Amino acid sequence: MNHVENTQSRWQRLWKWLKKPLLLGIPIGVVLLLLGAGSFQGMMVLSNQNAFCFSCHLTMDTIVQEYKASSHYGDGVDIPATCADCHVPHPFMDKMKVKILAIADIYHMMAGTVTKENFESLRPAMAEKTWKTLVASDSGTCRHCHQGDNFDLSKQPQRARLNHEKMASRGETCVDCHQGLTHNRITIR
Repeated sequence: MNHVENTQSRWQRLWKWLKKPLLLGIPIGVVLLLLGAGSFQGMMVLSNQNAFCFSCHLTMDTIVQEYKASSHYGDGVDIPATCADCHVPHPFMDKMKVKILAIADIYHMMAGTVTKENFESLRPAMAEKTWKTLVASDSGTCRHCHQGDNFDLSKQPQRARLNHEKMASRGETCVDCHQGLTHNRITIR
């Protein structure tokens, strides 16, 4: 009987020893989880702002100037579309995929493989990749904003209205006609 009491007391001692870190670990874990979630959300918000995109593109190419000259930049009356509104999908998993792939863009800028001097020569391939992504998503980022009151066919000129009404039957999407709307149209060779 004495042996059983000693075994129980060892288990009890072990459990008592384990309970203290668990009781302390739970609040620490919650705090770390909240800090991680807050940091993640902060990075998502920060990397979706034009200032983040401009930090590289302003020094490397003419994309920012093209965007600022477009109707998507806004005129102080209309709500502007940000870089992320067009280039980052809105569904969470698609957004994460784009954010992860964009790390390669940051790497190439930092490594110097994409520079102001060679950007225009690389631009057609990058533009084609972007267009293919938009076509594959049926221009999902365009349609996120251009729907409902923002896309009233009755307010469009007749030619535009007729073309927009026939898009689906022709298997077309926004970028089939609207390449070069925000950035200069690139000729793929």
